[in-house]
Amino acid sequence: MNVIIVGGGMTGATLALALSTLNKGNISISLIEAREPDKDHPGFDARAIALAQGTAKRLEQIGLWSILKPFVTPINHVHVSDKGHCGFVNLHAEDYDISALGYVIELYDAGRQLFSQLQKHDNITLYCPSKVEHVQRTIDSVEVTLDDGTQLNADLLVAADGTHSPIGHQCHMHWQRKSYEQVAVIANVKTELDPKGQAFERFTQYGPLAMLPMSEGRSSLVWCHPLDRKEEIVSWDDETMIAHLQRDFGWRL
Repeated sequence: MNVIIVGGGMTGATLALALSTLNKGNISISLIEAREPDKDHPGFDARAIALAQGTAKRLEQIGLWSILKPFVTPINHVHVSDKGHCGFVNLHAEDYDISALGYVIELYDAGRQLFSQLQKHDNITLYCPSKVEHVQRTIDSVEVTLDDGTQLNADLLVAADGTHSPIGHQCHMHWQRKSYEQVAVIANVKTELDPKGQAFERFTQYGPLAMLPMSEGRSSLVWCHPLDRKEEIVSWDDETMIAHLQRDFGWRL
C-alpha cells in the first residue's frame, strides 16, 4: 500500500511515523511539506501544546514518547478557580496514581524531534520544501503532481495541510464551521514565581484563561475573549496587557 500525506506539521508527521511503526515499515509513505521545520514554520513555532496522559501512552506505543519526553514539562497539579468567587478545585497527579496529569511541549522542540525520526524510516520519503500543484483522483487511486514536476501515485491521500486545507479544496471536500464568537491571546509568560509543574484554569467575565507550566519558569498562556474585544486587545502594548492579565489571573504566580 502507498500513502501520500500532504502537510508535515504535528498531525502529518506524527501520522507518518505512526503508520510506519504500526505497519512495521511495510507500507510506502510520501510526506509532502512546504517549509523546513525551523522556528519560522507556522506549525513548529514558539507556541506550546498540552499532551494528555492518554496521548503520551499512545505516543509510547508508536515509539515517539522516548524522543519527546526530554523536552516536556509535566503537569503535576491543576488549580481551577472562578474570578470573583472564593471556591476553587485542586487536582494532583499523585491522587490518581499517575506520574503526571499531562505534559507541555513547545512546538519547535516537537517538530525537530519528529523530523529527525522521519529520516530514520526507510519507507518514508520526505519532500520538503515542496508543494502540491495538482491532484488527480480515480475511484481507487490518486496522483499528485508537485511544484517541481514530480508525480506521485498512491492508494490513499491524507490532507493534513491545515485548517484551510488547499488539498481539501482541490478534492472538493466540504466543511462545517461554527463560530464561537471568541478570540484568544496566546503567549509565553515569565512569572515572578516558578509554576513548578502547576497549571491554572481561571474563569473570568470574558472567558476562560489557562496557564500551562513550561521550562525555565515560564507558562504558556491561552486567554479567551469575546470577538467584539478583538480591536481593543490588538491595541494593547505590553504594559497594558500585563496589567489586564494580572487583574484577571490574580496573584498566585
